[in-house]
Amino acid sequence: MAHKPKMSILIVLISILVGYLSFSIYKNPFIGAQVADNGEGQYVVTDFSSKSSWGNGRILVGDTILEVNGQPAKDFFTIKTYGLLERASSIVLNRAGEDGTPNFILLHVSNNLSLNELMIQLISPLISVLLFSGLSFFVYQRKKGDPAAIQLILFFLSIGIAYLSSLSSGRADPVGRLTMTFTILMVPIFFLQFMTYYLDRYQEKMISRYSLGFFYTVVCIVLGLNICKIIFNYGSPSVISTLILIYFIGINIYIVLRLAQKFIAHRHGPLKSLFKLILIGHITGFFPFVFLFAVPQLFGISFLSPEIAAVFLLTIPIVYLYMFTTKQLFDIDFLINRVFYYASLSFLPTLVICLLTVLIMNQDNQSWVKWSRLFLACYLLITLMLFLKEYADLKLRPKLNKDLHNFQGSLNRFSARISRVMKRSDLERVLEQEIYNVLPVKKVAFLEIDTDHFMDFKLNESLADIQDSVIEAVQTSAGHLMIGSVLNVERGICVIAGKKQNILHLMWLDVKGNRTRYNLDELAWLRTLANYSAIVYENLYLIESLVEELEVEFQKHRGADSSPWLLRLIFKLAEKERRKLASDLHDSALQDQLIWYRNLESAMLDHDMSSELHQKLVDVREGLLDVIHQIRETCNELRPPLLQEMGIVEALQGLFEQAQIRSNYVIDFQSDSFMADINDEQMLTIFRIVQELLRNAGKHAKASNIIITLEQKSDIRLFYKDNGIGLKLEDLNDSYQHMGLSGIKERVHSLEGAIDFRSEPGEGLEVQISLPLESASMDRESEEDTDGSNIAG
Repeated sequence: MAHKPKMSILIVLISILVGYLSFSIYKNPFIGAQVADNGEGQYVVTDFSSKSSWGNGRILVGDTILEVNGQPAKDFFTIKTYGLLERASSIVLNRAGEDGTPNFILLHVSNNLSLNELMIQLISPLISVLLFSGLSFFVYQRKKGDPAAIQLILFFLSIGIAYLSSLSSGRADPVGRLTMTFTILMVPIFFLQFMTYYLDRYQEKMISRYSLGFFYTVVCIVLGLNICKIIFNYGSPSVISTLILIYFIGINIYIVLRLAQKFIAHRHGPLKSLFKLILIGHITGFFPFVFLFAVPQLFGISFLSPEIAAVFLLTIPIVYLYMFTTKQLFDIDFLINRVFYYASLSFLPTLVICLLTVLIMNQDNQSWVKWSRLFLACYLLITLMLFLKEYADLKLRPKLNKDLHNFQGSLNRFSARISRVMKRSDLERVLEQEIYNVLPVKKVAFLEIDTDHFMDFKLNESLADIQDSVIEAVQTSAGHLMIGSVLNVERGICVIAGKKQNILHLMWLDVKGNRTRYNLDELAWLRTLANYSAIVYENLYLIESLVEELEVEFQKHRGADSSPWLLRLIFKLAEKERRKLASDLHDSALQDQLIWYRNLESAMLDHDMSSELHQKLVDVREGLLDVIHQIRETCNELRPPLLQEMGIVEALQGLFEQAQIRSNYVIDFQSDSFMADINDEQMLTIFRIVQELLRNAGKHAKASNIIITLEQKSDIRLFYKDNGIGLKLEDLNDSYQHMGLSGIKERVHSLEGAIDFRSEPGEGLEVQISLPLESASMDRESEEDTDGSNIAG
């Protein structure tokens, strides 16, 4: 509330000032005549400020001004103060004839501006004032109480009023002169103060108090000289104008150097885009005014009129308004790369078109022939350039834009990694890592939303602020939701990465660390990731559905006779995991142990040491050998060595030799009549069954004698008997201790075989197993998947 009276007063004062300046411009046409005392008390026209002024053509250089508005020329305010003939309604001048005779001419200055003059000198400046006032009001409404906002408002208003007052100042209006001097001097100071407050939030400093004090001192000096000139007619107008130009040029060069220094300091940090945007905006706005108008004016040259140069200043407030009010900046690097790339491509065809235009238009032909030839030449040239652009996009653009390498490499890497994904959580983790690797994103999250039940959509506290905007974005885009669609939300963006009926999988990305918007290349990359992910989501849904069906089927038959095909699938998956584990142990842990064992032996041989230390190292060496032996045995158990090459009989004999070394039982193995040519799956099943029976005999049965017979009749028969402690068969299905025997039962059932357990406590265990040489299930399925390559996972 405390700001309202101040704002009201400011609005009233600005309105009065703008009204006065507008009236001054409208009532006083720009005459543009510069006059000087010829030393005899007479004022002679020496030059004209503009060729489009009212006096140019009506008044000639060399004319002697006698009276202005009924006053002697030497007493007229604008002539004696500024050496300008302005604000006149009637002029009496003396123009010498060809024979030297004086000619007295009376001119009446018309205050009726032409439409062109009205647009350039009054309407355009008023529109700029209204535009800047509207921008100031917008900033005030959005950022009340922010010191940076106040300075930005003053910066906007000073630019608009400086533009308007410059036209009044050109008419030698004292209020316009003072207003123009003050505003043009304060524009860069308001900018520096705005940047100082704005950069405080990033712990950055734009200007020191001493430098700011120096600039304020210069402003006071120049304003003082101007006031002295108006009141006491003391000082030279050209000196004051030169001081203003030098100050304006100097302070803007200082600003550009400071911004360049900040950009260099943060060129690898998150503020890089911010300082690059400010630097480019400032150079774009002030470069034409400073170097095409102000600097040439110091040398009496004019490359650009002040009205045209001032138009470029309009870009500055637009840049700073956008920067101050938006939450995200557009990606300036992306824009600059595109500009340079397309500017490079367009240079050659533009040059060729210009040369063709000159050659064709200089030919002595009818006009329609020339234009037809020119059209045909341009058409063919542009068509050729479009073909060449395809090559340039493939070869040149990646070299100019390094981000394209990152995106392409990322897609190759991502496509390779998702081929091994088996769960949605794994897919989301891979996506998250890839996004963090490529984009400067603060946070990534994966959301799942049911479009039929928005009320059930709840996010955790860290994302609560985007919950409503996500729902609104999805509802707004209903009917247009496709894989890869990008939704703008309160903070960041959402990309649709998966869809199943009414369930949407959204990939939410927070704002980038450099506060820039996601550019077109980044959005295209995200859409491609989303399309890849959608395929994986769909496959994972199919896998999950299959697993659920398998679990239902397995639970339905649990405790009864399970489906043979289901049991076979489970055992195949288990065997594949065993092979993978055995391979990993052999290739990593076992090899590392062998390397350390050899290093230890080498150290013991190469260095002298005490007997006590030597003995300790011997113990360590023996321990390493034990570990190596255990790892080898584990690998052999997980993956029976040379089972297919040796055959089941030799593989079992090798198993028995190792088992008898480790355990206290004796095995009597008979297999003389076994000559069956069994497949790999049957061979592995028999090996695993015997392996489990021996494990049970050593751990639980405490047997000392074991008889195993493998024979072939109309089927495969395996007989096992030990003299262990035995068990109650009714406890077989319920005891966790006997899960191994239950597994044997399921393995036999998976091959459609039969199994019979006989045992009593204290009487050992007998097991009789029969397996068909060929089962119906095996006839229906391929037996070529010996390495599990066709098993998912």
